[in-house]
Amino acid sequence: MNALVAPYFSFAPYFSFARCAFLKMLAYRLRYYTGIFTYLIFVSVYHYIWKAVYSSQPEGALIGGFTFSEMVTYVALGWIARSFYFSNIDSDIDDLVRSGRISSFLLRPVSFQLLFYSQAFGESLFRLFFFSLPVGAVLILIYPIQLPSQSLHLFFFCLSSFLGFLVLVALNFIIGLSAFFFHSIDGIIRAKHNFLMLLSGLLLPMSFFPEGVRTVLGWLPFQAISYVPLAVYLGKYPDSELVSVVVQQLVWFVGLSFLGQFMWRRAMASLTVQGG
Repeated sequence: MNALVAPYFSFAPYFSFARCAFLKMLAYRLRYYTGIFTYLIFVSVYHYIWKAVYSSQPEGALIGGFTFSEMVTYVALGWIARSFYFSNIDSDIDDLVRSGRISSFLLRPVSFQLLFYSQAFGESLFRLFFFSLPVGAVLILIYPIQLPSQSLHLFFFCLSSFLGFLVLVALNFIIGLSAFFFHSIDGIIRAKHNFLMLLSGLLLPMSFFPEGVRTVLGWLPFQAISYVPLAVYLGKYPDSELVSVVVQQLVWFVGLSFLGQFMWRRAMASLTVQGG
């Protein structure tokens, strides 16, 4: 039993994995500098789309429960947050399985799940300092991003964004494990990116969906990634519900993590190593 639980209670190796992931990202920092320009283009396109949508409405009009100023803030903050919580661990696991290098990871006396969670955290910490903050600084200078009405909303936005990152990491880990069963999941990963852009609320707030669709999505974890933190920032949730909102995100993370553990055990039972 001690051999089974030890990998989960010795956290020193996972700090090292996170540190190594952070340092590894430094080798590719140039693409993040160019990514600042790319994200600026994304936000600019959506800004002018929504500007055209609101142009026929009187000033201060609500569309889907958002004013134009709130929508600009929603779009800009959404892409800033995405630059932080973006995670590639599903494609990393897929590459390990296809190349056969997964066997070397299985020899390590650590939790495979926590290993990838730690790597994702290290990478996102790098993105926070070298991507999210520069992107945010540029966008704030260009677009009239609305400040939160209360410091409480800013605090819960930061907490909710971190929990959204954890939900996405847990979800990506599950998708990555599907490589053990399908051996190549390139199509699944591409489909996931497209679905998450829509279902998480990054492209369109949940209030724009039909009521039936909103009800279904409310029972799924996707909106916990993007929409919930942005709605918290803009004060779309009553202050009395903020704690319950972040608790729901935490529950999603824990539930998806347990599902990931279950799939990991199933994956080990059906593992076949290719190449190597």
